[in-house]
Amino acid sequence: MKKSNKSSIIFIVIVAVIFLLAIAFLIISKTAKAVPDNPPGTIGNTPGNIYNSGYFCEDDKHVYFANSYDENSLYVMNPDETEMKKLITANVKYINTGGKYLYYYMSDSGSSTGLGFVRRVMGIYRSNKKGKQVTTISRDPSLDMILINNDLYYQHYDNKNAVTLYKCDTEGKKETMVSKEIISPAGVYEDKIYFTNQKDNLFLMVLDTKDDSISEFKNYKMWDPIRVDDYIYFLDISNDLKLCRYSISNDSIDILTNDRVDCYNLNSQYIYYQSNSTENPALKRISIDGAVEEIVAEGNYTAINITSEYVYFRPFGNEYVTYKTPAYGSIRVQEFDAARDILMQ
Repeated sequence: MKKSNKSSIIFIVIVAVIFLLAIAFLIISKTAKAVPDNPPGTIGNTPGNIYNSGYFCEDDKHVYFANSYDENSLYVMNPDETEMKKLITANVKYINTGGKYLYYYMSDSGSSTGLGFVRRVMGIYRSNKKGKQVTTISRDPSLDMILINNDLYYQHYDNKNAVTLYKCDTEGKKETMVSKEIISPAGVYEDKIYFTNQKDNLFLMVLDTKDDSISEFKNYKMWDPIRVDDYIYFLDISNDLKLCRYSISNDSIDILTNDRVDCYNLNSQYIYYQSNSTENPALKRISIDGAVEEIVAEGNYTAINITSEYVYFRPFGNEYVTYKTPAYGSIRVQEFDAARDILMQ
């Protein structure tokens, strides 16, 4: 065989190999997910935090939070508030964490700068846990967003349908309407969402995220339900919004406090709630069974967010200050100084 023929054959083989590799690369690129699936049972934040605007979110190592002293920009710190660092200049809430990513809603980015953000862009975003690789999930106004396995469930608003329930995969490619009704997805437990039927009777409903089917769970009027094992904690709509809990196994309801409650959150030992009172409003704490009641701070407070170390809350009508108290043990209220002082460094 002539030398020129051998060279031609070798050239053809090389071109063919390159062509096949290019096709394989394209196939892999199209089929591979940019965001790997989360472990089964992944929940992006706690129901109580999401009911309270989701300003704080904890994973197994860090706490991600909206710093009220810095226009709710996204920060990260250790649970004990050490090694605090700013991630993104943007007004964020409904912070969720799953796998290697953060998900959050940017409500007002008029003063946003850097990291690829365009001024005055609101919507749902994903970034890595260093605040980089920012990706848009949705540009529409949203509320009560929570990550369940590999989907974000959230209240979606548009001019045509007003408030409806939507979900979107973590890559931001499959946005679909789940229900035309006003449903808060915050009350998630395992693969189910517990919510109030706001259309008809205010009874407790359940949505199974495996197929998005909806059914009645309990013919009782419950607001802001949070399920913990056999119990569902809620505000009793028929009883002046008193804080109660429903035992699923016993089919019984216990009244935990006689106060009218504006908002609440809980951990394994305590329930923190804002008592609605004209004369003596206060943030209070009761044991998980309602046996012991203590005043945390006198006055009106909101946005009660809980981490493993602290309970954070804001004065009603004042979005620029955050207070805290240890989540367990003795009450000791003080200002969230670390978040304020970092701006002076």
